[in-house]
Formats: sequence, C-alpha cells, structure tokens
Amino acid sequence: MSIKKETILVLDTETCDLVGNVYDVGYTITNKKGEILKTYNALVNEVFTNAKAMMGAFYAKKMFTHYAPMLNDDLVKLESWETIIAQINADCLEFGVTTIAAYNAGFDLRAMSNTHKQLGYSGKILKNACKVLDIWQFACQTKLSQKSYKKLARSRGWVSPKGNIKTGAEFAYRYTSNNVDFIEDHTALSDAIIETQIMAACFSQKKRVPYGIINAQPWRIVNTKPVENDPDLHGAKTA
Repeated sequence: MSIKKETILVLDTETCDLVGNVYDVGYTITNKKGEILKTYNALVNEVFTNAKAMMGAFYAKKMFTHYAPMLNDDLVKLESWETIIAQINADCLEFGVTTIAAYNAGFDLRAMSNTHKQLGYSGKILKNACKVLDIWQFACQTKLSQKSYKKLARSRGWVSPKGNIKTGAEFAYRYTSNNVDFIEDHTALSDAIIETQIMAACFSQKKRVPYGIINAQPWRIVNTKPVENDPDLHGAKTA
C-alpha cells in the first residue's frame, strides 16, 4: 500500500497593521523535505495602491527599495484579491495540498481572513479544508529548544533586552542554515522560502508535529524561565 506524501503550502504575508490589510502574499508549494514544487507571489492591488494604508505599513520603506524594482523587472505582479485567492485554491487543488503552514500562523491566517472581509468578500478563503501548521511552534518544540541553539543565541546576542532568547524566523533560519549573519528580507515570497527550509529542518527531527496548535507565545518553550511582559517577543512577525 502506498502512503500519500504530504503536500504543504507555506504562506507568508506582509501587512499594513496587526489587524489585516495584507499587501504582499507569497507562498511555496513543498513537501516535508523542503523540496519546492512551485512558488507564487503577488501584491494586493486594492491595498498596495492605497497610499493612506501603505503609509503605515510594516517595512513601508521597502516600497521603494524592494517592491518598485521588483515591479519594474516583472518579478512580482499587482493582482486583485479575487485573483490571488483563486490562484491559492487552484494551486491547492492541482498539487493536492493537505496542510497550510506559516511562521506565526495565527498572525498570517488572521490577516488573510480580515483582509478578505475588509475588501468585501464573505465565506471561507480555502474551498477545501486543510490542516494548519505553525512553523514557529514547530521550531520552538524542536530545533530552537536544542542546547546548541540556546548557546549560540546567547553567544551571538540573539536575546531581547529583557534577556529572553529570540525565536523569530530570522534567527531560526540562521541556526538551521548555519548562516549566522542572515538578514530576513521581510517580503512575502522571500520569507516563505526561508520558512520552508526551517520547516524541513523541523520535520527532519522526527518529533511530534504540532498540527492545529496556534500558540501566541511559543517562545516560552525555548525560554524555560521567561521574563514576562517582554515587548520584543510579543505580537507579530519579529519575535
């Protein structure tokens, strides 16, 4: 009897705020080994062309340093929200996607849902049900709980001002790729690609996979004696 391989969509979004207003959507279609079958990236036309919304965007300066050159070189396209959602569903169907994964999945999935509503759409984004995997939770349970990571993090100063070890995607990728000087791009597809590799490193540990667990503070797993109320570890995508 053949065992069907798990196909995963690793999603990343860039947003204007903590509520919604997704302006950049990127994802990979991959497997547990991190072999990328397809990538997709689009800027949300309704949001990206809204100057008022974009003025408050996280990493807004990237409009000029990253996105303008990318648009000029046809490396990314402006697409309507409807087109982006249709593409996600088409790719899920074509590749038999069984799992949606993201680093801090609660943030990205909530942002997608809120943007869907803000732009006047109703109903679910995904036509077919998928498992959810928070790569941040997965990383904190596996790779980032290793003594070697904690030792490296402290030696390199990857700690918050209050002394908690950082567990964001940038630091997880530095450790799993052995590229300690890596700087996260904070554009959706670029981030989705590194998060795919982090996820693959976690799967390689052969540990329990935390499907369906959305934990707002997985960094506590790594910091066994965490300093409470640490603003550098709470919130969105940079913990």
